[in-house]
Amino acid sequence: MDPEPKTSSQSRYLKDPVHDQILITPRMSEFIDSTPFQRLRRIKQLGTTYYVWAGASHNRFEHCIGVAHLARKMVTGLRKHQPKLDITDRDIECVTLAGLCHDLGHGPWSHVWDGMFIPAILPEERWTHEEGSEMMLDYLVKEKEIDIPTDDVAFIKALIAGDPQKCQPDEKLFLFDIVANKRNGLDVDKFDYIQRDSLAIGDSITLQINRLTKSARVIKGQICYQYKDLDKVLEVFQTRHKLHKNFYSHKTANAIEYMIVDGLQLAEPFMHLAERIRKPEEFLWLTDDLLPEIERSQDPNLKPAQDIFKRITNRKLYRFVDMKWVAWEDRDAYKQLVTEQRILECAREAYDELPKAQQETMNEAWKDAGLTLDDLTANDIQVQQSMLHYGMKEENPLKKVRFYSKAHPHKCHKARDGDYSSLRPLVFAEVLLRVFTKKEEFHGIIQAGYHRIQRDTPHNPGKAPETVAVEVAEGGRPIQVSDHTPRSTSDPFVPATARSSAPMSPPMTERGLPDDGPPTSQDSTDRASSRSLSKHASRRSLATIPDVEGPLSTAATAGSTSALPSPETSNTSPKYVTPYVPSSPHVPPLSKPLSSNSSNPRILLLNRFTAVSPSHGSPGKSTKPLSKKRDRSMVEAEDQSMSTTTRTTRSSVAILSGDRQVSPSPVARKQAKHG
Repeated sequence: MDPEPKTSSQSRYLKDPVHDQILITPRMSEFIDSTPFQRLRRIKQLGTTYYVWAGASHNRFEHCIGVAHLARKMVTGLRKHQPKLDITDRDIECVTLAGLCHDLGHGPWSHVWDGMFIPAILPEERWTHEEGSEMMLDYLVKEKEIDIPTDDVAFIKALIAGDPQKCQPDEKLFLFDIVANKRNGLDVDKFDYIQRDSLAIGDSITLQINRLTKSARVIKGQICYQYKDLDKVLEVFQTRHKLHKNFYSHKTANAIEYMIVDGLQLAEPFMHLAERIRKPEEFLWLTDDLLPEIERSQDPNLKPAQDIFKRITNRKLYRFVDMKWVAWEDRDAYKQLVTEQRILECAREAYDELPKAQQETMNEAWKDAGLTLDDLTANDIQVQQSMLHYGMKEENPLKKVRFYSKAHPHKCHKARDGDYSSLRPLVFAEVLLRVFTKKEEFHGIIQAGYHRIQRDTPHNPGKAPETVAVEVAEGGRPIQVSDHTPRSTSDPFVPATARSSAPMSPPMTERGLPDDGPPTSQDSTDRASSRSLSKHASRRSLATIPDVEGPLSTAATAGSTSALPSPETSNTSPKYVTPYVPSSPHVPPLSKPLSSNSSNPRILLLNRFTAVSPSHGSPGKSTKPLSKKRDRSMVEAEDQSMSTTTRTTRSSVAILSGDRQVSPSPVARKQAKHG
C-alpha cells in the first residue's frame, strides 16, 4: 500500500462568520493542519474579556485564518491594479503565510502572557509574542517537513515582525505594510480583529474592507489610499480606540487578569512556566488549559494558586476602587505619584484621622473577617495604567497615511487640514488609571488613601496652561488682539478698559449669540438706531438699555474691574476684547444704570464661564420693563419715534440674505376709533 500523501493537492473552503467563504489553498493547509497551528484553538482571542461578554469565545485560530484571507486579498488586488509592481506568486504566498502564522507565539489568555506574566517573572526578558511566532514557525516547518526555501521562511518572519532588516534587502518594502504595518498601524490584522471581536461581543462593527483593498495603491514605496476613502481609514483608528476603551479595558476583565497573573506567579516556582517560552516543544502546551491543569493538580504546593482561581470561579474578584483619566503628558508624573506603597501610607494616615467611634466600627468589621489594619499591605493594592490611543500613541495616525487623488494617481500626499472633518480629537492618546484591592474588606480605607493622594496632587502635575483674557465676537468666535497694535480711542467699540490682567481660561462661546457670519461695515454705522434682530444685530452699549435698577449681580460687567483683582504679575498672553451685547427684547434687564465713565462696557469671561444672565438668548422671552406703568401719551410718542427710527434704519442698512426682519414694537399701538 502506498503511503498517504503529506498534504492535499486540492483547495478547500472555510465558512467564516466575518468574511463568509475563505479559500484554503494546499500550501495553507500544510500549515493549518499541524500541532502548532491547531494549538491556537485553545487560546481565546480576547483573553479574560470572555468572562464579561459570554459571546467572546472565539480563538486565535479563526482570527489567523481571517488575517491570511485579507492579506492575500490585499496583495492580489495590488497585482491586479498595478502590474508594474512585479508582484510574484511567491510574494503572494509569503504574505498569506505571514498573516496565517503571525499569532503562533501567543501564550495563554493572549496578551496576559506576554504583556503581564512574563514581565513580572522575567523583568529582564524582552520577549514578545512576535518572537514566539517566529520560534513556532521554525518548529512547524521542521515538524511537518514542509518544503519551503530558507529565504522564504526568513521573509515570512520579517513580515510578521514588520521589519525589512530581517530578510534579504531586495524584498519589496511595500509588502511590509500589509500584515504588521509599523509605519502607521493600518494593516489587515486590525481589519480582521475589529470586525471579529465586535461581532462576538454583540456590538458589530463593519469596516469598508472591500473598498479599502480596491482603493489601495503603491506610490513611492508604500501603500496609499484614495482621498475619497479618507473617512474609511479614519474609521479604522476610531473603532480600534472604541474597542480598547469599552471592551478590552473593562474593569472586571482587568481584575481577572490580575488574578490569573497572581495565580501563575504562585505556581511558577513549582511548574517553571516562564522557562518554556524558549522551548517550542513545551511552549506547544501553554494554552488557556493551563488554568484547569493547575486546578485539578494534587500538588499541595499549588494550593495558594488554586485558591485564587477558585475565587474567579465563585466570582469573588479583586474589587475595583477608583479611577481617573490622565492626560498623556502627565502619565509619568502619575506613575510616581500614585503607587501601591503611597496609597498604603495615605490609607493609614486617613485611618488615624478618623473619629474614634468610626475607627472602632471599622475594626469590628475587619475582626469579623479575621483581619486587622496591620494585615493590609502594598501587595493587596493594585494600580493599573492602561494606555488608550488611536494606534500610534500620542500621534495622529492619519498623518502617517498617504493619499492620492483620482486626477493624480501617481502622486501621494499626507492628509491636510480641510481634507477631512475638523471634528476630531485634539489629542490621540490618554491613560486610564485604576486602583483595585485584592481584599474587599479594605476597600473603604484604600479608597480613602487614594482620595488623599488626589487631594494633595495638583490638578495638572505638569506645567499649567497660561490663561488669557478673551473677547468673544458675534457667533462665539474669539478675536485675538495683539498687545502691540495701537487702538484708536475714538473707536466706540474699544473701551479704555479693554485691557484686563485678570487670568482667564480658554474662550467659551456665549449663549444666544448667532453664528451665521461676520458683521458688515454698515452694521457698525447705524447700531444705535437699529432695532433689527438680524444675525448682525447691533453692538449697542449696555448703557443704552432703559429701565435699569439695582446693583449688578455679577463681577463680569462693564466698569466692574474691582470685582476681578488683578494678579501681581502681568499677563503676557494674547489679549481679546468682547463686543457688546446687542440691544434687543431678548436682553435681560440690568438692575442698575451704568455710570457715565463706563459707556463702553465689556463682558469679562472668567474660569470658562460667561457672566450672562441664564435667560439671555432664550427666544420668545421678551424683557418686561421694571418701571411703573407709563403715561399713554408717552407710549404713543415713543412708538412714533421708534417707527420713524426703524424706517430710517431700513433705508440705510442693507438687509443680507437670511436676515430676520425688523421686530415690531413690543407695545401695541392705540388705534383711533371712527364713529
